[in-house]
Amino acid sequence: MNKVLIGKINAGSVFISWFGLLCFFIWLTYALITDDSTYDYTVLLTIGLTVVFGLVHFVTAFWVRCPHCNKCLTIQGFKEPHPDSSGDWGAVVFKWFSGRVVCIHCGKTVDTNGL
Repeated sequence: MNKVLIGKINAGSVFISWFGLLCFFIWLTYALITDDSTYDYTVLLTIGLTVVFGLVHFVTAFWVRCPHCNKCLTIQGFKEPHPDSSGDWGAVVFKWFSGRVVCIHCGKTVDTNGL
């Protein structure tokens, strides 16, 4: 599979997971405030989709590597990001579709359209 496509799937799955978590907390708050159980299946579906897309991110993150240092761009670990980077792994995912990100491990610019 093409590395550029895997990178887009990786970043997209993170966005969908974040959106799923947001929806889960909104629906959970609504259900607690109104004591309405009609959204129970929707909340369970949201949790399931969040977990599935989280697993997609987990698997694809190992194939999205920096061409300079060969470390995973969206896996940070416990080390602080490189001082030249623009943030942590979330910042890399957030800026992925801009076409250019900075590696959190080595601080070099990576073209996400040409990996």
